Amino acid sequence: PLDEPVAADVGLLAEVFAAKDAVVLRSVEPGREVALPNMPEQLGRCQAMGVSVVHQAGDRARCLGALLLFDKVSAYDGGSAESQQHPRLGSEEGQIALSFASMLGAVIGARESAALGKELSMAQEIQSQILPAGPVRVAGFDLAGDYRTSGDVGGDYFDYVPLADGRTLATVADVSGHNLASGMMMLGARATLRTLATLRADPAQVFSDLAANLFADLTRTERFLTAAAVALRPDDRTVEVVNAGHNPLMWYRAKDGSVTEVAAEQTVLGFLPNTRYRAQALDLAPGDCLLLYTDGVTEAENDKGEMFGEERLVEVVRSVAGGSADALIAGVLGAVEAFRAAGDRSDDITVVAIKAAGDPETDS
Repeated sequence: PLDEPVAADVGLLAEVFAAKDAVVLRSVEPGREVALPNMPEQLGRCQAMGVSVVHQAGDRARCLGALLLFDKVSAYDGGSAESQQHPRLGSEEGQIALSFASMLGAVIGARESAALGKELSMAQEIQSQILPAGPVRVAGFDLAGDYRTSGDVGGDYFDYVPLADGRTLATVADVSGHNLASGMMMLGARATLRTLATLRADPAQVFSDLAANLFADLTRTERFLTAAAVALRPDDRTVEVVNAGHNPLMWYRAKDGSVTEVAAEQTVLGFLPNTRYRAQALDLAPGDCLLLYTDGVTEAENDKGEMFGEERLVEVVRSVAGGSADALIAGVLGAVEAFRAAGDRSDDITVVAIKAAGDPETDS
């Protein structure tokens, strides 16, 4: 009998939601005009009772709505003539309301969870299909990558994107957050990036156009996107790096075993509508490696609350980069898993390794 929508932050409903799992009982004055005609109190002539409907899943509770009762129809306790003529809602009705609300919460919550599970399953399938099945082959380079989500659907992404001039853009990106919304935003970013790359030969221009295309969506959803990419030409060890506010790349130099950072100096995607990105050229030597990664690597925490950090990552890279790209990926992921606290899955982890082919001792 009420028009939609019903305000939930005033009157009886506000009291019910504030009371959480307690019963609210209010007297209703007969004939009194309700200030807000769409408030549910107007449905009662004498009393109104309410209790919130909650779905409890483990230690998490989610409020789904409210169960409201109005005016007891008849007394069934064999009380006085007065109680028979004007029956009142009481503790028994409150217990019934609590029990029924609990049942409603379980049933409705289970149905919603099942529907959400189907959506998550579909999102997981889509996300798994867009990730590379394996590394692409670029002559003169050994490539490997891996991605581990912290939840059902993550906001990390890596790809090997063909550029218009025949080069391959090895890319790592990270949308803020790591939930279904972040995963769906990453799907859109991936499609836009691949479309732009088919039309552009300059990786910096691709990132500039990507920023312009994603700005409105990222702003509206209050998210941002960081990304880094390396453009590889077959049998050419001069590569181009572009970085949009992402973590610095790790550069392992085979000649002396040193590791240096290729820092990011440019803004994240979604922060400004018209950002001009610049590419940085790196001359790799035989055996050199580049590691691209997301902050789930360096921000992984142990049981003392300490972060894995860039210094530990440098040491890991230095110790395992002499092997294959796959060995470098396995070494980094293994070190992070050994370091972080048991059960900690606070962020997605993505790593991509690029190794220049050739023997550093005999090749030049």
